[in-house]
Amino acid sequence: MKKLLLGLCVLMASSFSSPVSAQTIYTFTSAGATGSNGPTQVQLDAQYNGTPLQGAVTSSSGIQIWTVPSSGLYSIEALGAQGGGSNGGLGAQIQGEFFLNGGDVLHIVVGQQGLADPASPNGVGGGGGSFVVKAPALAIGDILAIAGGGGGAASTIHPDRDASATNNGNDGLVDGGVANPNGAGGTAGSGGEKSVTGCSLDRGGGGGGFLTDGGDVCQTPGAGDGGDSFLNGADGGTSSGAGSTGGFGGGGATWSTGFRGSGGGGGYSGGGAGQINSNTPGHAGGGGGSYNIGLNPTNIGGFNSGNGEVVISPLSAPAPNNTGVNFFINPTFVNNIVCEGFSSVDAVIQNFGSNQINSLNIDWTFGGVAQPTVSYSSLLDTFGGVGNSVDTVNLGTINITGNSELVAWTSMPNGNMDTINNNDTASLVIDSVITIELDLGPDVAVCSGSFILLENLGSNQVYSSYTWSTGASTPTIITNTPGTYSVSVTYGPPQCFAADQIIVTSAPTPVVDLGPDSTYCANDFVLDAGGDGVSYVWSDGSSSQINTVTASGNYSVTVTSDEGCIVEDDINLTLLETPVIDLGEDFKLCISFNQTQLLSAGNSFSSYLWSTGATTSNIVVGSGVTTVGSQSYSVTVTANNGCEGGDEVDVEYSMCVGIDENINNSNVSIFPNPANDLVTFTAESSTIAEVQIFDLTGKMIYSNLPSSSRLEVNTSNYASGTYIVKVITENESATRRLIVQ
Repeated sequence: MKKLLLGLCVLMASSFSSPVSAQTIYTFTSAGATGSNGPTQVQLDAQYNGTPLQGAVTSSSGIQIWTVPSSGLYSIEALGAQGGGSNGGLGAQIQGEFFLNGGDVLHIVVGQQGLADPASPNGVGGGGGSFVVKAPALAIGDILAIAGGGGGAASTIHPDRDASATNNGNDGLVDGGVANPNGAGGTAGSGGEKSVTGCSLDRGGGGGGFLTDGGDVCQTPGAGDGGDSFLNGADGGTSSGAGSTGGFGGGGATWSTGFRGSGGGGGYSGGGAGQINSNTPGHAGGGGGSYNIGLNPTNIGGFNSGNGEVVISPLSAPAPNNTGVNFFINPTFVNNIVCEGFSSVDAVIQNFGSNQINSLNIDWTFGGVAQPTVSYSSLLDTFGGVGNSVDTVNLGTINITGNSELVAWTSMPNGNMDTINNNDTASLVIDSVITIELDLGPDVAVCSGSFILLENLGSNQVYSSYTWSTGASTPTIITNTPGTYSVSVTYGPPQCFAADQIIVTSAPTPVVDLGPDSTYCANDFVLDAGGDGVSYVWSDGSSSQINTVTASGNYSVTVTSDEGCIVEDDINLTLLETPVIDLGEDFKLCISFNQTQLLSAGNSFSSYLWSTGATTSNIVVGSGVTTVGSQSYSVTVTANNGCEGGDEVDVEYSMCVGIDENINNSNVSIFPNPANDLVTFTAESSTIAEVQIFDLTGKMIYSNLPSSSRLEVNTSNYASGTYIVKVITENESATRRLIVQ
C-alpha cells in the first residue's frame, strides 16, 4: 500500500508592497465567556456587532471559524490567557507575518483566564492558550501561531508559572518553588502531566497541548481534569468545586479542596500541574508552550494578563492579476489512499487578486512529465464579489500505477504576469495506491457430475465486497453448471473497483469399464481402459490404455481426459493356468512304406479328446492309411482345474518312390522284426535314452530307460499284431513298426 497526501502549496513571502495602515483590523476576543468553555454563537454575535467581524464568525463548540476575505500578507498576533489566582502566570505574546489567500478558513481559539474556587483560593486553574490554525486544522502542519497560557498560582512568584516562548511547556512547581518532576511540562504538542503520581496525592491537572490532553487527577471524574487538546476541542479542565477550573484553550483544573494543587496552562505543549502537601500557597502550575511559523516572528513568554486575544491585521492591499490552483478534487482519495487505474484530474482554481480574471493558463505535470496546457476563459470574480472567485477545471486523465506526484499551477491571468507567485501552485503526492489483482483464471471445463470452485487466483487479499453474477456475495462460489460467470469486487475506503469473468463449459467424463470381477482360463488377460483418456495410471505401474496382465489379482486404473476429468475403475481377476499342448510341426508320411507317427499330448491332464475320437494321451497316425492327401489331427485336453487346451497338426500322406529314408538314414535297428519272443534294440555309436512301445490305439504298453546302446525286450506275452516303437537316442528320435507273431 502506498500513501496519498494532499499538499496545498501555501508559501509566505518575506516582502510585499508597503503596509497599508488603513486596512481593517480583525480582533478576536473571548466574547465574555469564562471558565472551561468557549463563547457561544449568541455571545460572538453580540461581541462582534458593529465590528469588521460582524456576521463573519461562527462558533463551533467555542472555536471561532473565520474566512480570510482577500489574499495578501497579514500580521497575526496571539495572546495567551493568564493563569488563575492572585499571581497567575502571564500568557505569551506570539506575532508573525503570514501570506493568506482569500477564502482560507481559520480556526481560532481565544484563551480564557483560569478560575479560583472562592472557598479555596490557593488552588487555581491554568490559563488557556490562544490558537490560530488553518483548515482543515487536523495536524501540526496546519498551525500558524499558538500563544501559551499561564499556569495557575495563588502567591508563588516564579518565572516558570508564566507561559513559555518556546514549543515546550514549563514544569509545575512545589513548595519553595522547586520544580516537581511529576508535573512535567509537555513537549512536541503533548499535554502537561498531572501533579504527583499516586491518586492519594494527585491535586492538579496538566494543561492541554495541540495533540493530546493534559494529565487528569486520579480522583472522582471532574475532580481535577487536565485541559483538552486543541484537536479534542480545547476545553479547560473542570473541577467538582465551585471554581478552580482551567480556562478555555486547554487550561488545567485543580481538585475540589483547592489549596493542594494548581493547573498547568494550555498551549502548543501544555504546562505541568503544581503541587503542595500542606495548606500553603507556595506552588504554581507551569505555563504552556507556544508556536510560530510566521515571517519576522516575535515570541515573548509571560506577557499578557487577563483573557487572551487574537488580532489579525492586513499588511498589504490585494494585488491585481493574482490567481492560483487551490487544491485538487480528483483523483479521489480516502484516508490518504487512492485507487490504481485511470482517474480524472480536476483542480479548483481561485482569483486571489483585486480585479476580475477573464482568462488564464493552467499548466500541470504528472510524475514529472509535462501535460498539455489548459486554457481557461471564464469569469473569476474577486473574493466577496457578485460572481464566483473559484471554479473547478478538468485538466485531463491520468493512469495511477504507483508512487507519483501531481502538480498544477496558473499563469498569465488576463494575459499578464502573475503579480504573486507564492499561491500559484498546488501539488498532490501519491504514495499510497491500492492495486486490486482480480483474476478468475482461464476459461475452464467442468466434468459431468463434478463441481468447480471459482475464486480469485490473482491474489489472496480479502476485499470489502463481492458481487457475483449468480447473486452470491462470498469470495468464492461452487458450480457444476456451464455458463459465463462474473464477479466484481470493491476495496475501501476508497471503494476501489475491479471485475473479471470466466466461461465454464461442460466436459464429458471418460468412459472406463474393466468389466465384472471374473475367473478366466488364461495365462494372460488384456485389460482395456478405453480411448477417452490422455493419461492412464494402473495399479501395477502401467501407463498405457491396454494393459496385459499375467497374474491373478485386483487391478485398478485412473483415467484423465484432455479437459482434466478423472474417473477410476477396478477389476478382481482370477487367472487359471491353461494347458499348453504342442503336437509338433506338420510332417509327411509315406503310404508306400507303411510309415506311422506317434502324436503325444502329454500325460498330466485329466482328459483327452482327439479328432479321431480317441481319448488316450497319445495316438498313432498313418497305420492303415491308403489315400494320398493331407489330413489334420487335433486334440483337446482338460486340466485338473477345468481349463482346456489343444493343438493341431497336418500330416501329408504320399506314395514315396525308393527306399524309406527315415529307416535307411537312422542309426537305430530292431532285430528280429517280426519277432516271436525276444526283440533287440540297438543304436550304432549312440546311447539309447528311452524305448516306448504303443499298440495301434496309441496306448503305451512298455517303457524303459536303458542308458546303453543295446536293449532286449521279451515280447512273448504280446498279442500277435503290429506295434509302434519309439526309440529316443542321444542323436535322434526314431519311430518303427514292430510285428509280433
